[in-house]
Amino acid sequence: MSDIGHASLARGLDSTGIWPLERSSDLFELRYGKALVESSRVAGGIPVYGTNGQTGWHNEAMFDGPGIIVGRKGMGNLGVKWADRDYWVIDTAYSLQPRSGVDLKFAYYLVNHVGVNHLKHGTSNPSLTREAFGAQYFPVPPLAEQQSIAEVLGALDAKIAANLALATTADLYASTVLLGSLSTDRVRLDSIARIIMGSSPKGETLNEFGDGMPFYQGVRDYGFRSPARRVFTTSPVRSADAGDILVSVRAPVGDVNVANEALCIGRGIAAVRSTTGRQATLFHQLKAERDAWEPYEAEGTVFGSINRDQLHGIQLRTVDPKLAEVVEQVLTSLESSIAATLAENDTLATTRDALLPQLMSGKLRVRDAEAMAAKAGA
Repeated sequence: MSDIGHASLARGLDSTGIWPLERSSDLFELRYGKALVESSRVAGGIPVYGTNGQTGWHNEAMFDGPGIIVGRKGMGNLGVKWADRDYWVIDTAYSLQPRSGVDLKFAYYLVNHVGVNHLKHGTSNPSLTREAFGAQYFPVPPLAEQQSIAEVLGALDAKIAANLALATTADLYASTVLLGSLSTDRVRLDSIARIIMGSSPKGETLNEFGDGMPFYQGVRDYGFRSPARRVFTTSPVRSADAGDILVSVRAPVGDVNVANEALCIGRGIAAVRSTTGRQATLFHQLKAERDAWEPYEAEGTVFGSINRDQLHGIQLRTVDPKLAEVVEQVLTSLESSIAATLAENDTLATTRDALLPQLMSGKLRVRDAEAMAAKAGA
């Protein structure tokens, strides 16, 4: 019998906790989604979810919100998503319905923490069956405790969302400042920047357990401003310094992030640093030039790409020389504010992820968790 055929404590949870364990099939119901192809969708405000998250919009809901969507099929990671309004689920996912005595938001945190990817079965089209999910055992605190746990974790997530909104506003303001200062003149990228094309290390040097230097091959791990660690290499070939601009040279061509530490860049990334001392301005110049990147989305045999010579020759609009110093100062200040906000979010997320398993097991009580969440900034 396969592992998923056994009833067992859900992965990531501690069997020594104080809360009683109950079988998932007694706690939750997984309801099937329904196919909704793109051509059948009607413009509206109802989010449509599939196995990895939202896939679009429709004008009709299939389930009342708020709710929880659990991925069902696919080679990639099966998502666990929260919908704060009525929603539609297509046939690659489930809608998770807690039974009586289980708080909805608590259920979201519990299942999202455990994840469902490890329960997939099959090779050509792996899927999560209701039987495999139903065989898991979860700790179940009293309802009032569930609600208190969800409130603590929700406060952390709310602060993270508020910080992200602040960062987004600062980013939009920075774009406005840059666009308002541009002249009609253009300049080659390599005349104002040092450019390092990435080179991928050998596959046998890669790992996901933190050995060596962080490695990025493309935009998969891009974040709001900087990429998130996932893959490492013990033998980096080409690297970027902290503060370098990371430019995607494969589809989507031209997407940018900023290196927040020294890191290895693969063939899908180029590292760019200003040679004029205006790094913040250069970042927003590259970010603003969507038209310059578009021709290269059609290059390459399968996916869009831009080669070394083409990247060096990218034409950027220049900042009015009379405004250049002031613009750089303003953009640097905004980037510092964004970096501080995102750093606080890292602390908040780390705190949430540390509290969650302790709260779920009952080893940490809510009053103690509240103090830790407040210390983190929530």
